Amino acid sequence: MGQKAKYLTLAEKTAALRRQKANYAQSERGKATRRLRRSQNYAKAHSRKGSSKPPLASSRLPPLPRVLINLANASLPDGDLFRCASQSADNLDESELPQWDNNPPYAMPPPSDTPAEVRFTENLVQVMHGRNSRLEKEQLQQRARKYNAGRPDLCTELKHAIGVLLGEWYILQDYISDARDCDRHIKMAQCLLRWRARRIYLYHTEVEKMLNGLDPYI
Repeated sequence: MGQKAKYLTLAEKTAALRRQKANYAQSERGKATRRLRRSQNYAKAHSRKGSSKPPLASSRLPPLPRVLINLANASLPDGDLFRCASQSADNLDESELPQWDNNPPYAMPPPSDTPAEVRFTENLVQVMHGRNSRLEKEQLQQRARKYNAGRPDLCTELKHAIGVLLGEWYILQDYISDARDCDRHIKMAQCLLRWRARRIYLYHTEVEKMLNGLDPYI
């Protein structure tokens, strides 16, 4: 006897394919894939490549995810180390901090499980937040100078950057949700996720004001 057909009719096969697509769409991987595709399409739509025309003033940005907005607006630390790092790069040794600007997994080995290492991680988080707060202000001033210099492409640059950063943010968010890394590496990845959210939120707010004819830097 021949092998029994899995689907007896075309209608059964079509229905099965629809169920498979629906199950995948509801899975975490399917959701992550859709989010990444949306961010990639967003970046492509607002890229300057292939067109020299400026964006229409009437165009609007799609809304940001609520979880990203909440993360971007969460309160920052207020400890001494945060304040020192936020005031000047000369206050603390920041030579090893740039390694935490990259996506995990991190190359450095996990620390030993001791109270001293736990305190070091807590201090590291404060310093990283303070440094990023300082850099955020410096970058904001740079964008303000570009805007005041009459740079017509600033709005388009920020739109494109939002799409790219959204893709990176979704990838990092999914990594953290499934990560089995050590506590320090998880906390530093969460710090990176938070500052990417702040950057996206700032860019989004600035672009919306530009599209409404407002100066976002006053």
